Amino acid sequence: MKCPPRRYMLVGLMFLLLWGGYAWSESYALLPELERLKAYGVWFGLGYLLCMMVVGAVGVPPILFIVPAATLWSFPVAFLLCVTGGLGASCLGYGAARLGFQAKLAPMIPAKIMKFERRLETHAFTTVLLLRLIFYLFPPINWMLGLSRIPAHTFVIATFLGMLPATLTYLWMGQGVWGLLSGICGG
Repeated sequence: MKCPPRRYMLVGLMFLLLWGGYAWSESYALLPELERLKAYGVWFGLGYLLCMMVVGAVGVPPILFIVPAATLWSFPVAFLLCVTGGLGASCLGYGAARLGFQAKLAPMIPAKIMKFERRLETHAFTTVLLLRLIFYLFPPINWMLGLSRIPAHTFVIATFLGMLPATLTYLWMGQGVWGLLSGICGG
């Protein structure tokens, strides 16, 4: 499948930025928009989850979806969506790198980085867990780990455990940001 020309993607991005700017400039206009979106119920949640997974796999940090989730849903629902979406984005990025690029790029990896590969082979779980605790769900980490030889089950379990503390923190921060914005906007 051929990617759309850059100019179409740029026009789409500009449209989103303009709409976002308009929504924020109308201090009360954002609240009805959120309520209208939430009225879609489960479909809105599934769309949010799918969008988080797909764009997270191709390079958009999932944190951009995690902080706003706390404003859209209750804490338990937002937590479930964010853990599922973040783990899904990581697995999609890992899988794309593993299936699409590992055979082509593995021979080009410099010797210095191959030392890290050997560490991954011997201490895969600990290394992935530490990477998640330090870098959270940073998409290039998914791609790098997809190019390695670590087993998928080790990647998934260590990613899940490593993402929990930061996910809880970012959701908590998102609730605080929403409280602050509500106070500023008078809502």
